Amino acid sequence: MPSEESHWHAALEEALGEEAERLGLPEEVEFRWNMIPPMDDWIVNVAGVAGEGDLAVMVTARQLALTAELVRLLDDSAGSTLIRILALPVEKFVPQTLSELLDATGIEVLRFSDN
Repeated sequence: MPSEESHWHAALEEALGEEAERLGLPEEVEFRWNMIPPMDDWIVNVAGVAGEGDLAVMVTARQLALTAELVRLLDDSAGSTLIRILALPVEKFVPQTLSELLDATGIEVLRFSDN
């Protein structure tokens, strides 16, 4: 866990566990959390516990604006071998154009409760 854990981190980890199979991840993973200051948003590297190394990169967008630039940043920084995940609170609206861009880039969307 990160040194300054937010109240919603456990819910995000639980949501990822519930969606692991759909996302192509093993059931047991480890997280490396890197804060995106000054927001309460994070870049999370997801690694396998059986020595698989990094399997996915996840960006949370609780406070970050959902923009095409954010999607491109996630797509470009993850490379072609990692699963790319955009983690959003369940109530956050995704505009149609951004949804289409997520589909086109193959970025997975993971919804979680941040209450």
